[in-house]
This record gives sequence, structure tokens and C-alpha cells, in this order.
Amino acid sequence: MSIKVIIANNNDILYNSLSNIALQNETKIELVNVPIDKAISLLYQIKPKENLIVLDSITSVTFCTNILKNAINRIDKENIIILVIDSKHITNIINHENHHWFCKKKETNFSLLDAVNLVADTLKDTLEIEKNIDDIFWKIGLTSYFKGTIYLKDAILLAYSDKTLLLDMNELVIKVSEKNEVENYKVVRSAMDKSLNTMLDNTDIKVIYEIFEEDYDGRKISLKYFIDLCIRLLEKQRYCCLEN
Repeated sequence: MSIKVIIANNNDILYNSLSNIALQNETKIELVNVPIDKAISLLYQIKPKENLIVLDSITSVTFCTNILKNAINRIDKENIIILVIDSKHITNIINHENHHWFCKKKETNFSLLDAVNLVADTLKDTLEIEKNIDDIFWKIGLTSYFKGTIYLKDAILLAYSDKTLLLDMNELVIKVSEKNEVENYKVVRSAMDKSLNTMLDNTDIKVIYEIFEEDYDGRKISLKYFIDLCIRLLEKQRYCCLEN
């Protein structure tokens, strides 16, 4: 069991204070400082089933410290994520983020409740994306319980939330490895390639055209290209839902 504290507000004072607690405690505590402009994509990487505590950084350092201490007392029962969001700054990101339609806010005052709702909406959206990925896999013949397929799904989810990961497949595979607690990322890459190649060997090319339509240009499908095709389809499905 572990605790992960994600500080998405560039608050060095809070980070240093919580770091001191982490150093003094034998519990596995991971502290991460995330730039404010990465907060939205970060939310998509939080699993819907994870135990999440959302805090607004306008609260005192003492309050955040007490929350962490309380979480340490629960560590034997569950994994915990503490997400600290700066409600005064995140609204600027949300108002400029066109892709995530549910994040738009007309109000200039962004409360902690808004932050909690933002997280809740993001997790619901992630569940919908996961369902759509499962549908794609079922249509194309990817067996869902194989490790390689599970890794593929994680890679698509990560790249969907941060498309810069597609520019470096090694970095993407490493992130998938970390997510699944696999030390050797090459093992993860090998499993992903195996699942993909098995699917390609047993799937009629017509099925691939039917699923990805004009996005598929007929070339040999690499791991990167497959992930890209899936992301394009997911985005189309998302936009289609918005129009309806």
C-alpha cells in the first residue's frame, strides 16, 4: 500500500513541508510536483477506483499536513492519492482548454467544490474512454485479459491524455511499465508487440478499414501507428457525443 501526493500548483513551501513528513515516516510516500499547465492531463491518469483526496492549496500547510498524517494511518488498508489543486490558477487552464468540454467555467471564482466536480467529471470521462477502448479491442480481436493487451490499453489512455508521449515510444512504454510496476520496460514492450502482431495475423484487413475508416491509410501497422489510430477514433467518438 502507498500514498502518492500530487501537488499541481508549484507550491514549494507545501512540497518541502510534506517532504519532511515523508522522510520521517517509513511508509511509502511519493511526492510529485506537477506544473499547473499539466493539471488537466494529469487528471486523466488517475484511475476511477483509486482512493482520491482533493485539496485546494488556499488551505493552510498545516491542514494539508494533517491530511497526510491521517492518510498514513490508513495506509494499511488502501492506496491513497492526495491531489492538491490551486483553484485560483486552474480556472485559467480550464477556460483555455477546448478539448475537455466539461472543464469550461463561466464563473471567475473557482471553488474547491468546482475542483472536486472537475475531478469527478474527468474520472467519469475516463471510464467512458476505457469502455470505448474495450469496444475497439473487441471489434478488432484483441483478447482483453492478455498482459500485452492490458499494457496497450494503458498506453492508449496515457497517450490520449498527453499526446507528446507518442513522440517517444520508449518514454510511453516506460510510463506503462511504471503504472503496472514492471521493472523492465522491454518486457512490457515485448508483450504489447506480441498482442498487436497476433491480432494483425488473425484479423482481416477489411475489419481494420471498417473500424478506423479513412484514418487508416493501408500501411503496415506499428505499435505507434495503432495507438495513434485508436486515439483518433476515440476523439471522433468524443466529438460525436458532444454534437448529440
